[in-house]
Amino acid sequence: MRLPRPLRRLLDPHTGLITGVKSALRAGNQEGIARTVARYRRPLKLSGSEADDLTRILVGRLSDSVSHDEASESLQTIASRLAPQSLHSTTWSALENLSRTIGCFSASLAFTQRAHLAIEKEKSRPRLVLSAIHRRDLDLAIEHFRHYWTWDNDWFDIAHYIWVWSGGISGVKAFDLEPEWAELLTNRPVTILGPAETTLTKKNLKKNSLVARVIMQDVVSWDTASDPLGGQCDLAYASRETRNWLRETGSWDQLADFAVTSLRVDEGSELGASQVPLRRAHDPRRLMLGGSSPNMIPLMAWDVMRVPGVTLTMGGTTFFASQEAYTAGNRRFKHTSGRATDATGSTGELFERCPTFARHNVLENLTLIANWVSQGAVSADRPMARVAALSPEDYMAELDDLYGRDRR
Repeated sequence: MRLPRPLRRLLDPHTGLITGVKSALRAGNQEGIARTVARYRRPLKLSGSEADDLTRILVGRLSDSVSHDEASESLQTIASRLAPQSLHSTTWSALENLSRTIGCFSASLAFTQRAHLAIEKEKSRPRLVLSAIHRRDLDLAIEHFRHYWTWDNDWFDIAHYIWVWSGGISGVKAFDLEPEWAELLTNRPVTILGPAETTLTKKNLKKNSLVARVIMQDVVSWDTASDPLGGQCDLAYASRETRNWLRETGSWDQLADFAVTSLRVDEGSELGASQVPLRRAHDPRRLMLGGSSPNMIPLMAWDVMRVPGVTLTMGGTTFFASQEAYTAGNRRFKHTSGRATDATGSTGELFERCPTFARHNVLENLTLIANWVSQGAVSADRPMARVAALSPEDYMAELDDLYGRDRR
């Protein structure tokens, strides 16, 4: 079970730095940014000049007194001044996160690369394999896995991921033992349809296909005439935010048409109403290198690929590298703010999407699925296949143009 955020801030300076800066950024509090960086610079082994430069960049992007290009160049300069082993890998990941929080996605890769180099000198063998996974290096991942893996819990998710990625050549299959879920999915084709535009149609569905989708407030059904898959949804998935809305409003009856609804909740958490089939989705958090949080689409893919014999097709997601991340029939109403969202998922606030992308680590989410697509472990529609084939540099450059320069 995850610790409450205030306690995580207290115990982990990386969490304290990231959440403190994001809170101050969204509140438009320049002094709060400066105080947060000053508070955590020593635990993270940042010098006074590095902390001052970081503060100037963060505050400058908030006030728009520092351009996106200027901020990007300055962040890369900070990275270049420091040897990879001078900071812990988690500190490099925190700086990567802060770069993306202010929309400097391409520049953040300088910190990403140094995090990988730092991991090579550290003693965590699971993180060494995860580094190879997120470098998209299957051969290196197999080599490290064969050399280091044990039966400890830290390895089971890694083992199954590599087993899928390598087509069974390496890794260890670790299928789900949840009887009703396995009975529903075993040896069946599953299509995950995200909220973005797709080239999939009803013709792509086989007779016994199951369709999985993300549900959100105001998005619990789809028009049968205009929806590309005719409105079919057998497997619904709800984020924590959606689950909170369902619980607070007592809207569980809206899930009655789904075969099962999988909730993103921590292990041991109460699921909710008993009148509809609910379960806890498997969370690939242990496959995330930077301590980040998986997006719903990779979570869904991981969840269904834990069942034997599933043939997975994915579409309707570009990992936000498109003008329309949410089509008209998939735009949610954010009950926490009381406002509707647009095609980017934003309610229009300054720096609304960039901090979310940083927290979820969009690149790591993309990589987890892109690895599988590249080896034919899952199939993707054309828009998703295009993004999955992008290099990290090209992908981050697109996010810079779509979100970072405009401080979305």
